[in-house]
Amino acid sequence: MTLSIAELDQAREATTGLLDELGLDAYLFEIEPHDDQWELKVECAVEEEGAWESITLPVAKEMLLASQDDASIHQRILTEWRVRLIACKMLA
Repeated sequence: MTLSIAELDQAREATTGLLDELGLDAYLFEIEPHDDQWELKVECAVEEEGAWESITLPVAKEMLLASQDDASIHQRILTEWRVRLIACKMLA
């Protein structure tokens, strides 16, 4: 697997934008590259005071990198992640 620093930076930037667009109240994330199928590990605040939940999402490298330039891919990822991150506390 060849991974450039630029690709990882782009992936982090895309992920930040997507998670911000979902309106999560508080979150941390890390991207773990594994060939073409990466893992996004998100820790987010939930409704219970002071509680956090950890969620791991598979994400295709090429889709994540393309999500900044392709509106349909961007929307597809948002839709998938919104369902998976339903337990996370959203901004009011």
